[in-house]
Amino acid sequence: MKHPDWRRETPRQLPFEPDPDALQELEAAYGDAVRHGFLGPREEARLRERHLDDALGLAAIRLPRAGERWVDLGSGAGLPGLPLARQFRATFFTLVDAQRRRLDWVAATAAKLHIDNVTVVHARLEEYGHGSARETFDVATARALGRLPVVAELGLPLLRVGGALLVPRGRPAAAELEQATAACRQLGGRVEDVVPNPSSPIDRVGFVVIMAKIAATSPRFPRRSGVPARTPLGQ
Repeated sequence: MKHPDWRRETPRQLPFEPDPDALQELEAAYGDAVRHGFLGPREEARLRERHLDDALGLAAIRLPRAGERWVDLGSGAGLPGLPLARQFRATFFTLVDAQRRRLDWVAATAAKLHIDNVTVVHARLEEYGHGSARETFDVATARALGRLPVVAELGLPLLRVGGALLVPRGRPAAAELEQATAACRQLGGRVEDVVPNPSSPIDRVGFVVIMAKIAATSPRFPRRSGVPARTPLGQ
């Protein structure tokens, strides 16, 4: 792991120009998400910086490419997957969540905004990781899914070898990174880097943990529903 990289606090620049019309549309849509209770009431005043800019900042770390398949794990109200899909129309995004009501809102919002490169999936990730989507995605994102070892167990099985798991969060603790490193060894992955998110306000400068898929994941993983969170790997 490149510790000097993740200690730096100068974020990289976005390698693309965000679509201002898209940002305006999404900001209006997520105002509706606040009113539905999918985001907290205080979020309406900071939708752009805390949610939309934070989502698009991932593309400065791993630019979505034409034809790639990305999966957003525990997507909730479609963050970061929906803003990324609106900006990068040639990339396919699958948004997975166990809460049907939120997914219905995401699907309706995508249709209203004519975002046709989005698929929503109602599933628990422990089960989804053993289905036909296993090891088919190029990139996975997980914004608020849990501790790093849990995210690793739920995300790495879905990636093809050579894929990347991007986990935006505040500054990660050294102990959690060590646990994630140990978990990755069991899952065919490794903690590749921890870098600043160029547009995230979380924890002064937000960070993104990058895990790489370097080998096939054992069919033992992910474990059955609830076990990854109750008994995280790497402890």
